[in-house]
Amino acid sequence: MSKQKTPINNTPLSEKEIKYFKSKLEEEMNKANSKIEEFQESLNQIRDSENQSAQAHHQGDLGTSESRRETLLSHLQKQKKKIEKITVALDRIADGNYGVCVVTGKPIQKERLEAIPYAIHSVDALE
Repeated sequence: MSKQKTPINNTPLSEKEIKYFKSKLEEEMNKANSKIEEFQESLNQIRDSENQSAQAHHQGDLGTSESRRETLLSHLQKQKKKIEKITVALDRIADGNYGVCVVTGKPIQKERLEAIPYAIHSVDALE
């Protein structure tokens, strides 16, 4: 399927539904930002504990610390990508094309938006 340019002010949702999903997106944004802060704080704690210890580190501790750091960085990156997607969805609300698939130009199923409010593809577009 070829990508279509989604027209502005083409949302299939009512004003009430738009307000609901906007609120849901803002809530998701707040959660993602909170998780980013948590992950960043955990990374800082790992860094601080490594810097404070002048004693020789046990190799097992270093491996555990490195593994934890990698996991936190991965989670941090996922939350940043989620924020980017939420921002796109909020922009689509502002443009009036929220809930419209960017590939097919057809409405995205409300059940899909309920589960993933920042979805920009309908289920049909993913097949």
